[in-house]
Amino acid sequence: MKINESGAFILSETKNGEKIVSCGGRISTRPGTAVELYKSATDKEKNLNLISKVVSSGHKTILEHHHFNIAFNNVSIFIEQYLIEFRLASYTIKSGRYVNFSKAGFNLPDEFTDSQKAKIKSHYKEMFKIYDKFVEGGIPVEDARFILPYGLKTNIYMSLNARELIHVICTMIYGRGKHYSEVFALGQQLKNQFDERYPGLIEASAKYYTDDLSCCLNVKNEPCGKPEYVTHSAELVSSTENASEKLSDFAKFCGYDKFDFKTALKDNKLSKLLEHFNYTFKVENFSLIVLKHYTRHRMQSLSTAPIHVMANSNKFVMPESISANPEFKAIFEAAIKKNRKLYNLLVSENLNPYLMIYITPHATAINFVSTLNARELLHFVNLRTCNRAQWEIRYLAEKMLKQLKSADKDLFAGFGPSCYTFGVCPEGRLCCGKQAEMKTKYDNME
Repeated sequence: MKINESGAFILSETKNGEKIVSCGGRISTRPGTAVELYKSATDKEKNLNLISKVVSSGHKTILEHHHFNIAFNNVSIFIEQYLIEFRLASYTIKSGRYVNFSKAGFNLPDEFTDSQKAKIKSHYKEMFKIYDKFVEGGIPVEDARFILPYGLKTNIYMSLNARELIHVICTMIYGRGKHYSEVFALGQQLKNQFDERYPGLIEASAKYYTDDLSCCLNVKNEPCGKPEYVTHSAELVSSTENASEKLSDFAKFCGYDKFDFKTALKDNKLSKLLEHFNYTFKVENFSLIVLKHYTRHRMQSLSTAPIHVMANSNKFVMPESISANPEFKAIFEAAIKKNRKLYNLLVSENLNPYLMIYITPHATAINFVSTLNARELLHFVNLRTCNRAQWEIRYLAEKMLKQLKSADKDLFAGFGPSCYTFGVCPEGRLCCGKQAEMKTKYDNME
């Protein structure tokens, strides 16, 4: 493994993983204590045969005892978006808010012709120059990145158990991922490494995965329209009726004599009751950057357009830090026009629509539908209304919270940034120091 090599690499894993997984297959049907069974599981071949037999019977839970830590090295930002949609995993990703990406480089799949690669590389170089100009001119890197396309290189740590890893790999090489050569290649790399530990298990699962983009296969590339800059929107379209009354009733039913909405948020037992109440939002015209932040909240149901539909968008978000500067605004608009011109040129060359994501700017506006329970909304609001949150998702969180308070003032009375809900700021030395102002703001939010 080379330091700068692009790929997916298993860095570490559960010690004696195959052994403990096999013990999971034995413990419910054989005598002996958990430690006795573990000490006796010394034959690797027998362990693997048992695992294969148990898993083929549908008892896949045993695989969850083996955990993997994986590095995705110098992959595209698109891979980041693809991966974080798998919710039973943990991720840590290089941040475009704090890291200068001017020297990051970019990935282009082999399907691009040499002529197309030359055009795209030229475009990337120009976008990186604009990025540098913005940063040098005082634009925060988190806003300068809006101009960079999704083929930008990034680095990711991902941790998950063997059962979920099988699911990820199968989706990458047998499901929707096979339409994207970078995803497919990374999936093959992971499969080869996983096969060294558990030969045959992935092939055994392959039959359950189909091409879930079949409904889109006949979609043809179409030119995108003239770029336009849009206004954010978020609408609460569905909510649990009389949730505050039900919450009080549930608390009493479960044996709590006293109940207060604000203090209940700080009680782990009581806050679990919030999971019984669900809220659905239609979110419109937020950037791909917001989608990446939002998707990381894994306790939700999230639906959005296919990647190739996003890439065809002619709607974009421009950060205020750029739009407020006439020179930078003109540069930004010109860059987006050039990007869409390149898009239409590639359309005329009949490029596979699934490859268009590699030239799609972060500024691209997208729509999605999200359903969250009230407890996950508490977590979301605590993080995303904080002054340290990225400005666009903070705007979204505040817009959502206003509608939630309107729908049920009592239930959402204590919702706000962590300093407001819990009286403690988790940001340490990075604390904004405005707890008093935040208390006034959220006490009076309507």
